[in-house]
Amino acid sequence: MDDEVIWIEILARQRETVARQRANGPLIAIGRAYDNDIVLDDPHVAAHHLRLSRGEDGRWIAEDLGTLNGLRVAGARRDRVVLDGDTIVQIGRTDIRLRSCAYAVPPELPLLRTRPRWPAALVCLIAMLGVSLLQSWLGETGESKLVSYLTALLVLAIMTVAWASVWSVISRIFTGYAQYGRHLFIASAGLLVYTIYDLLTDVGAFALSLPVLMTYGFVGAWLVFAIVCFAHLRALGPTRLVLKAVCVLLLAGMGVALQGLKMSDGRSSSGQPTIAVLQKLQPPASRLVSPQTQSAFFAGAASLEASLDKARTEELPSGSDNDDD
Repeated sequence: MDDEVIWIEILARQRETVARQRANGPLIAIGRAYDNDIVLDDPHVAAHHLRLSRGEDGRWIAEDLGTLNGLRVAGARRDRVVLDGDTIVQIGRTDIRLRSCAYAVPPELPLLRTRPRWPAALVCLIAMLGVSLLQSWLGETGESKLVSYLTALLVLAIMTVAWASVWSVISRIFTGYAQYGRHLFIASAGLLVYTIYDLLTDVGAFALSLPVLMTYGFVGAWLVFAIVCFAHLRALGPTRLVLKAVCVLLLAGMGVALQGLKMSDGRSSSGQPTIAVLQKLQPPASRLVSPQTQSAFFAGAASLEASLDKARTEELPSGSDNDDD
């Protein structure tokens, strides 16, 4: 038993094994000094930090050698810990685990061949460009110019490729795999959903005479952005999904709040009433509600004229910009 071979595993924060060192003997010393059986390059680990030995029952025991930072299990500081194959001990900023040769590993996983995401990403990208082209054409009120359409499409394509490239670099750093096809698919699919949403918002606001859909359409845009970011984070790894979801939702909430405050401040500084108006015209055939009658239009204009005449006769508050007029 004294010559039994054991393995000391050094773990990453995601509980993945980043290094594995072989050791044997009745006593195993772990620390930063070079006379240890296991040498760790962690400045928060003492020169002689931890000693592993067998107890009377044959189980391995980890003992702190009176160090400053000690050893911790599940966040609690301990002086002595009985180890099994699943106990994770933290010394300094390093997580280690002891496993013997008798530790039973899980069965092998089937090797699944994943389909490349390039075709799906290309389809989403083409569809997104098509929807964007349709939206630009529907909102065209002047002479159509091919260069304006091509410029907009080129900018969208470059933005999508650049966005996917950034996430691929992040994926390469944290997982070791770029997964560019997957991130390009997520980016193009998300942008396709957004362009469809934006198109429906514009057409719906005009067709139903509901400019509020266009005014507050940014809420849905931020929600789509949060879903896309969560999908990218999910591609980086399936761990801590709740934390990732909370982070992207907080980011979206902050974006909605800041944009709403900016809109409110703009209206307050301009002195204009907070009335939603249509900012984009659509083809008349897409109009679903009945147009306003002539009598109702002139009645509203007369009411507006009366309110303007009343405001014109009122005195301006002191300190206004028109005091010198």
